[in-house]
Amino acid sequence: MIPLAGHRGRLITAWLLAMLTCLVLAIVSGCSAKNPYQFGSYDRANYWMETGHYQEAAEAFETYVRQNPTDSLAAQAQYEKARAYMAIKEYPLAAVEFQILAQDYPISPLVEAGMFHEGECYFFQVGRIERDVTAAYEARLHWLDFSRQYPTSEFIPAVQEYMLEIADLLVQKRLRAVKVYRQLKRWNAVAVSLDRILEEEPSSTYIESVLLQRGQVAERLEEYDVAERMYRRVVDEFPDGPDTKTARAGLRRLANLDDEEL
Repeated sequence: MIPLAGHRGRLITAWLLAMLTCLVLAIVSGCSAKNPYQFGSYDRANYWMETGHYQEAAEAFETYVRQNPTDSLAAQAQYEKARAYMAIKEYPLAAVEFQILAQDYPISPLVEAGMFHEGECYFFQVGRIERDVTAAYEARLHWLDFSRQYPTSEFIPAVQEYMLEIADLLVQKRLRAVKVYRQLKRWNAVAVSLDRILEEEPSSTYIESVLLQRGQVAERLEEYDVAERMYRRVVDEFPDGPDTKTARAGLRRLANLDDEEL
């Protein structure tokens, strides 16, 4: 390189060196991203998957399946295509691809895993509790069907954890409505809403709190037999829970009411 005199020359030299470095890095990066396998081959699609190029992987698996629908690796390719879409959070697309796996390759051992992951695709579309939770219901129905078909599956523990998360999510959403009813002093609406939670989401981790609230509302409505039943459930089912002390106090209040009546 020809030396350039003065401050301006040094700046130009530094700029040229920086540009040369960027060019070298671009060339190296381009080489590293180049797929060494033949177009349409399973190895090409697998290479994209392993190197984290998930969109390219999905397209390559699609090409492979289309060109080799009866090949021994076709079901695996269909499964991996769906997983590639999951990796880039294209959950509706991934769910459809898992459905295609079950339809086109029903005897493949990958169908079980595909069905589990299809449920995840629905679950991962669930928004915040302020938003629509339709996907949560869809995921739950899907996993209930999965549990019936594969009761001894290795995925059952994960399914149970997801189901608990769904139950808690739905309870949180309903409790927001309960809070509004409380503010409006619509106590009957509060009672009905809490009863629905107890009936429909008995596995939720919020049940202790819901039972306590139901007992308190029942007291307010002078439904003392209901209040006693709710408080008793808190004490019996959650003896070490955070709401047990309050529930015991409620039972004592009810007992005092009985004494006064006598």
